[in-house]
Amino acid sequence: MNQLSPASLRSLLLQAFFSACLVFIILVAQPHSACAKSSEQPNVILIFTDDQGYNDLGCFGSTTIKTPHLDQMATQGLRLTSFYAQPVCGVSRAALMTGSYPIRVAEPGNQKRLHTVPHPQEWTMGEMFQQAGYKTAIIGKWHLTMKDASQPLGFASETMPNAQGFDYFYGTPAYNGFTTYVEESPFRSPIVRNDQIVTKSVETWDNITADYTREALNWIEKNRDQPFFLYLAHNMPHVPVGASTNFKGKSDYGPYGDTIEEIDWSCGQIFAKLKALDLEDNTLVVFTSDNGPWIETTRGMKPNAGKFIPRDHSGTADPLRGWKMSAWDGGSRVPCIIRWPGKIKAGRESDEILSTMDLLPTFAALAGVVIPEKLELDGHDAGKFLFGISQVSPRDEYLYYSGCLLTGVRHAQYKLVLPRKSNPGGTGWWGRMIEAVPETQLFNLDTDPGETTNVASKHPDVVAALMKRIERARTELGDIDQTGSQARFFDDGPRTLQARIPAARNSKKLIQYDNFKPVGNLRFTFEEGDLQGWKVVEGELPDVLTNRKDLPNHKNQPFNKQGQWFLFTGNQKNKAAGSDQQTGVLESPAFTLKGKQISFLIGGGSGNSTYVALCDINGKELMKASGPNGPTLHRINWDASQYIGQQLKIRLVDRSKGGWGHVTFDDFSCEGELLTQ
Repeated sequence: MNQLSPASLRSLLLQAFFSACLVFIILVAQPHSACAKSSEQPNVILIFTDDQGYNDLGCFGSTTIKTPHLDQMATQGLRLTSFYAQPVCGVSRAALMTGSYPIRVAEPGNQKRLHTVPHPQEWTMGEMFQQAGYKTAIIGKWHLTMKDASQPLGFASETMPNAQGFDYFYGTPAYNGFTTYVEESPFRSPIVRNDQIVTKSVETWDNITADYTREALNWIEKNRDQPFFLYLAHNMPHVPVGASTNFKGKSDYGPYGDTIEEIDWSCGQIFAKLKALDLEDNTLVVFTSDNGPWIETTRGMKPNAGKFIPRDHSGTADPLRGWKMSAWDGGSRVPCIIRWPGKIKAGRESDEILSTMDLLPTFAALAGVVIPEKLELDGHDAGKFLFGISQVSPRDEYLYYSGCLLTGVRHAQYKLVLPRKSNPGGTGWWGRMIEAVPETQLFNLDTDPGETTNVASKHPDVVAALMKRIERARTELGDIDQTGSQARFFDDGPRTLQARIPAARNSKKLIQYDNFKPVGNLRFTFEEGDLQGWKVVEGELPDVLTNRKDLPNHKNQPFNKQGQWFLFTGNQKNKAAGSDQQTGVLESPAFTLKGKQISFLIGGGSGNSTYVALCDINGKELMKASGPNGPTLHRINWDASQYIGQQLKIRLVDRSKGGWGHVTFDDFSCEGELLTQ
C-alpha cells in the first residue's frame, strides 16, 4: 500500500469532515422544514353574517348601531369599501365556498337552483383547508344543501358540510325563516351537530348568536395547537331576528340593532380568546356579510301590497341603492374588514374591488395549497394586495348576476347596467325585488354610489369597453337563456333552470305532462272526476279535486298534469287564485305494495309543512317528498323495495299558510293491491 502524503491526508480528512457536516445539516434541516411549514400556516377565521347592510357598522357609517369591537378591528386591520358578495343567501355562500360565480358552479342534475347547491364533486374551501392539513369547522348557517326526505336529517348527506370539507358542523342546514316573526309561519328550522339533530324545531332565535359563540370558543380552544379554519356563519340578522337578554331592547336601532350589537360582542369574544391563547399574530380574521339588507316593508316594495318587514327588523345599505335580491349595489356590496396583526397594516382603507370569490385562492396560497390545474376559478389570490405589497387589487371587474341573469358589470369606478324587465323571468321568487331598467345605463360609483345619474351618453367609449366584458361573460359563464362554454357540469344532460322563463322570453315549449309509463297496475289519476277513495282526514278541503288549468298569476306555466283532474289543496271553486290559507291532510285508500317502485307528480311548496308521505297502516311516515315552490309538478320516483308486502297509504299534507303554501298531486302509480274496505 502506498503511503499518503501529509497534504493528501489533510485533503481527505477535510472532505470527510465536510461530508459529515452536510449529512448532519440535511438530517437536522428536514424535520425543521416540516415544523417551519406547519408554523407558517396561519389560522383562518371567516365571520359571515346574514343580510347585514353596508351601513350597519359604526366604521361603515352607522350612527345608531354600536359596534366597538368591529370598529376596533377596522383600526387594527384593513377596511374594504368595494367588497362584493352575491345578492341572495344560497348563491352567495356558493360563490364563497367555491371561489366561482354561481352560474359557473356545477349542481346536481345540472339544475340551476335559486339557492345554489354545489355538486358533491365541486372543490370547496373546506376541502382545500383539509388538503392543507387544517382542522375545519362550520358553526352556523350552511344553506348549500338540498332536501331529501328519505335521509335522517331530511337533507342529502352528500351536500352537507361533513361531506364538503368540514370536520365539524353545528348549525342550521338552511335558513332560519322567511317571516318577521317565528309564529307567522309553521316553518321551523332544526339545529344539527354533524349528523345528529340537536334541536328539532327552533321556536325562538334569541339565543342563537350566544349559542354559536360558545361553540366557536370551545372549538378554538380544542384546536389551538394545530392550524385551523373556522367558518362562523351567523344566522343573524336574517329575519326572524333575535337577541339574548343582555342585548334585547338595548340598541337605538330596535330589534335589528340588537342583533348586530350582539354579533359585535361575539366578535369581541373571539378576539379575546385569540389573545388569551397567544394566537392573535398567527390568525387571519375576515368579517363580512352574505348580501345586502332584506328591506321589504311591503311585498315586493309595491305601494299597495301587504305590510311585510318593519324597518327596525332590517338593515340599511346607505349610501348605496337597493337591497337584498336587487341588482343594484345595495344587494351585493357589503362591509368587509380583514385583520392579521403584524401582517396586514393597521388602519388601512381601500376602495379597490375585491369579492368573496377571492378568499378561496387567497387562503389556498397562505395554506400552501396548489389549486387543481384544470379547475377554473373566478377568484384571485389577493395576498400581495392585502399585505400592502401592491396597492392594486388583482380583481379588475365584478359581474352582477341575479341567479343566472347577467345584469351588469363594474370595472374601476364605472358600472354598466343592462336593460331588463321588472321581475325578470328565470329569477323566481326573488325577481320581485328586481326593478325594470328601460335602457343601458352607466354610473360612476366613485361620485355616485347611489346609482342616480346615468352618464352613458357622456362616455360611449366606456360603455363599448364594458359591453365587451359583458359579451365575454355571456360566452364563458352564460346568461339566463345561454349556457356558458366554461360552466361546470358533472352530470349528463342540459342545464335547466329551477325558475322557468316565460314563453315570451324562451321559444322552447312550456313544460307539459311527461307521458310517464306507469310503474304498476295501481294508479290514482282522478280522471273519473272523483277522489278514487281518497279522504280528507284533517282540516277542510272541500274543493281539493280540480280540473283547473293554471294559476291566474302563472298562466304561462299551466299545470303539467296528467289528463284533466288532479289534487290541489289550495283550490277554491269560486276563486281563480285559490287560497294558500287553506290547510288540511288527505289520505289514499290503503294498499299492499307488490313492487319496489312508486311514482307520482307533486308541485307547490317545498317546506316541511307541505309534502307527500308514504305511511304504514298505522300512519307512521316512511318517505317524504315536496314540491319545487312553483306551479310545475315534478316527477318523484321512490325505491320502496324495503316496504314490499307491507300495507301502506299515501298522505298529502298541507299545514302551511305562507307563500306556495299548498300541494298539487297527480299520476300516482305502483304495483299493488287495494285493501278491502
